[in-house]
Amino acid sequence: MPVEGNLAPHTGAAWPEWPETDERSVRALARPLLSGRLAVSGARSVWSSDNERAARELAARSGRAHAVLTTNGSSAIVVALHALGIGPGDTVAMPATTWVSCATAVFRVGARPVYFDADEDSPCGDPAGLAAAPSAVLGIHLYAQVFDVARARAAWPGVPIIEDVSHSQFGTDAHGRRLGGLGDVSIMSLQATKIITCAEGGAVLTDDPEIAARLDSLVMDSRRRTRLPEPEAANELEPAFLLHGANHALPETSAALLLDQLARFPRQAAVRAERAALFRSLMTDQGWEVAADEGVLSGGTFYGLALRVPDGRPPGEVLREVHARTGATLDRVYPPVPEGPLYRPGTVKQFAALARDPAPPVPRSGAWHTTGVVVPHQLFLAAPERVERLAAALGRPGSARGGPRPAFGGLASESAPPVIDVVVITRGTRPTLDAALNSVAKQDVHARIRTTLWIDGTAAAPDVPATLDARVVRIDRADAAWDDPFDRIAALRDLATRGTTGDFVAFLDDDNEWEVDHLSSLLELAVGTGSPAVHSWRTLVDGEGRPTPVTRFPWLPPGPESERRFRELCAAGVMGGDPVIRDGFAFELPEGDGGMVDMGEWLFERRLLGLLTFRRPRTRREVAERLGEDDILLEQLVALDVPVGCTRQATLRYRLGGMSNSEFGDVPPPPVPDALRE
Repeated sequence: MPVEGNLAPHTGAAWPEWPETDERSVRALARPLLSGRLAVSGARSVWSSDNERAARELAARSGRAHAVLTTNGSSAIVVALHALGIGPGDTVAMPATTWVSCATAVFRVGARPVYFDADEDSPCGDPAGLAAAPSAVLGIHLYAQVFDVARARAAWPGVPIIEDVSHSQFGTDAHGRRLGGLGDVSIMSLQATKIITCAEGGAVLTDDPEIAARLDSLVMDSRRRTRLPEPEAANELEPAFLLHGANHALPETSAALLLDQLARFPRQAAVRAERAALFRSLMTDQGWEVAADEGVLSGGTFYGLALRVPDGRPPGEVLREVHARTGATLDRVYPPVPEGPLYRPGTVKQFAALARDPAPPVPRSGAWHTTGVVVPHQLFLAAPERVERLAAALGRPGSARGGPRPAFGGLASESAPPVIDVVVITRGTRPTLDAALNSVAKQDVHARIRTTLWIDGTAAAPDVPATLDARVVRIDRADAAWDDPFDRIAALRDLATRGTTGDFVAFLDDDNEWEVDHLSSLLELAVGTGSPAVHSWRTLVDGEGRPTPVTRFPWLPPGPESERRFRELCAAGVMGGDPVIRDGFAFELPEGDGGMVDMGEWLFERRLLGLLTFRRPRTRREVAERLGEDDILLEQLVALDVPVGCTRQATLRYRLGGMSNSEFGDVPPPPVPDALRE
């Protein structure tokens, strides 16, 4: 696709991931595992329920007295309708522009959805034009625009209104009214794309304690919580003697993640509001209209911003062009539900009779779909210059057909370079340490490299290359907690990992060296593929640093076993007649799959590495086979099915004669047979 003006094609830099998760999220998820309380109906525990804690927090931030958490947003609509007495023979009015599951939820209670059209300036629409009074109204705030609850009440007095705030959680409108507190009950989806999420979940909010009690019964199989269960009771629930319910309750693990996400919301909303104001200004200058309520926009509480394409381009073309230029993934405004490809109630026997009558035409809703694009909320968490680039990529009306594009300053660098923490664990006495540090200093990678030397003992700190951003941490070797050298190096790697704070982590032993493009090739692969763990191959070198082949597996003592392992790895293509070891995450061996990657070959995303450990108890056989910390780490990567990439470049110079193959320190390896050289 041609690129005009000063906009370069997308270079692969990532936009903010959503949802934001890190080590705090992992700790939050650990809490229900530690408590033994995994479900509302699960085992009793002295630990408090994350479901109850999250419900209280959600209600408080929404200005409501009660919140009941459900498995998803669709279930929230179902139980809200049941709590209001909506069922067979009833109709539920909703905007034609919405997600299809809103209609499906109505079908699930035996009611029939009826659709009203969008307004010219808002997809939220107005039910006043319906021919007959509905049994209930599902009023949905869409994107950054507000459904007029007061107008709906005036149109249909006495009709209960379920307010859907899935697109504007914790928002206020331009008049300061808190969204989520305007309907008879309110619901929200907590699905993974929403600004408040627990991966999959929902909530029903109300100020009425009687409705709240009915909701509890509907969500917990006709039960309610009890603070004083019988001593022999298996859980903390008792019959509610209210409405017949089902299991719609949110698991404790999901509630724990919800609490983690709630804590992040104020900062995210403030950043989102600031970037959205910048974006609207830029788009307005280019002739675009950003349809948004002022209160929602200024609060940063929107699911996405809907824009009408002003120059007649199809939205799909705009999405493709923006992605090609910036890497950003935009969306389209929902199609009218009864016209969309996901609306197929006639294929389900229970729903077919409820959807026999054709839906009336909704031309304005259709126009929103055919002319609208949506900028998702997480893009507004990016740096201002990236938001500027996004606005420039959308362009002025007609610019896709060859017109000039506006220039925006500061676009050459889309984001700060990543930080790579390089960990070097050393006794400080090896003469090869200087060469190892120099190889770090010579890396040609576009990243900030921070090196930490963990000196295990009392040796003097080495001279560090002037160009190296380095610090020294000293470990007291008088601590004999890890007598075995393998256990000690594993413990030191664990300790060093906990001290890293960068985006990526790499390890280099003090007797090895990196080629100049080691980190750059790894980082390019990691960013390009999204793999959280990538590795290289290695070249075996002797004590003088000369590439050298071997005739046995060098990480086992000399003998038949090391020779057998060598033959197997040769057959698998890992080893052969040259000095290159083609390490891999997994390869086929006669006794099953195997894998082998040295620590000096890896580049890890720090957040992944922080979940792993280098230590576990080793069996006698594993000790004899010199199972090391790199093998233990690899086990966990395989168990988690981590996506791993390999550069297929031998950029680690691996010196034989170290701790795990000390036999090569004094005796040169035998010559390689001619048969293996071919």
